[in-house]
Amino acid sequence: MILALAGLAAALQSAAPPLPPYNHLPPKEMRKVVEACGFTKVWVGRDKAKNSVVRVSDTSATDDQLTCAAKALDTTFYGYEFAPELTPRFAPIRAAIARPRLLAQARARFAKEPERGPPPERLPDEADAALAQRIEAFCGPVAQDALVEEGGHIKMHHNWLAKSSPTPDGLIAMANAMGCVMQAALIADLPIGEPAG
Repeated sequence: MILALAGLAAALQSAAPPLPPYNHLPPKEMRKVVEACGFTKVWVGRDKAKNSVVRVSDTSATDDQLTCAAKALDTTFYGYEFAPELTPRFAPIRAAIARPRLLAQARARFAKEPERGPPPERLPDEADAALAQRIEAFCGPVAQDALVEEGGHIKMHHNWLAKSSPTPDGLIAMANAMGCVMQAALIADLPIGEPAG
């Protein structure tokens, strides 16, 4: 299973459209950038899972400070951990800043795949589950059953993730389907949560 996941990750990287220019600063420089936004309790390093993280422990901040930090993080590979008092405000600001870039990337991908037709857009009063089915159909047979509704939210189905073929071609097909589903969902404004079992 670990080898299959590693292969899927590699296939995802090879199947993904080119990334926009990123500016992943070293930890000391990144800390200075976030501190320049007005934060005083900033740590930058690797968490227990060895992920690069910016951790902000300040418990109060203005919207301008949060926006500054979100812009600083947008073109890096750093994850973030903000104090619980700030996370509910920071997360939507960060998502709003990233959205135009991610949308442009998704639209550019589908413009290179005209055989699919236009990606689905949400219809008036359309339920999330119905939209999810249209996205799966748009992304092709490999994407069938990729999404599931659980607890009122649409999630990537764990069983779908587990059924990928361990062959290189199977992993590439799964990676392409996953990328298609995620990017089509972004365009259709369909939030997708953590995988569901």
